[in-house]
Amino acid sequence: MNITIRKNTKTIVPIQLTKRAKKQILFLLKKSKNSYGIKIELKKSGCAGFKYILKLEKKINNSDYIYIIKSIKFFIPKKIISQLYTTVIDFSKTELNSSFTFKNSKHTTICGCGESFNI
Repeated sequence: MNITIRKNTKTIVPIQLTKRAKKQILFLLKKSKNSYGIKIELKKSGCAGFKYILKLEKKINNSDYIYIIKSIKFFIPKKIISQLYTTVIDFSKTELNSSFTFKNSKHTTICGCGESFNI
């Protein structure tokens, strides 16, 4: 198995986490004991083009880079790394809803409802 691990001390990291996002991700990883970390993907969606997908990673894929950010392993497909640079992941919680939010200065278009974006 040929896996590339990138630690945030030696290389430019494509994403950043807020304290709230880190806390929520660590909570989710603790609940799911058989997960290795978090996988980030881009999926075609909505009227603007793409949306971010975060999911618990239960297997390691050779085509992913692994970044260790704030003690969390992030599995990122090589083909989307360049699109993630400058992305900040946050977590927001209101009385009825909670969700991860993504801010990226490379977004050229964001749909009106905030569901999708284009780079």
